[in-house]
Amino acid sequence: MASTSHTPGREPGTPQGISPQGVEARSELARWISGADVFPADRAALLARAEEQNAPDSVIGAVRSLPERTFTTLAEVAETLGYGKEDSGQG
Repeated sequence: MASTSHTPGREPGTPQGISPQGVEARSELARWISGADVFPADRAALLARAEEQNAPDSVIGAVRSLPERTFTTLAEVAETLGYGKEDSGQG
């Protein structure tokens, strides 16, 4: 019978380079600011989107903490917030 071990500190199904907490935070962020017409977007546009969607205070606070610049993807926003960066394992 094969062993089903995983990398210590990583839950099964968690992308390499992102902690389980980071996955949860990214998912919550995506729930409130994602959409086909959102990106590219600056901090003000992302904040407006979160407020329009009635995002929880934790998401509003995170978006407010972003630097003033343009983001091209949700992954870029999540990485800037310190939620981790998915590592493709190639390189």
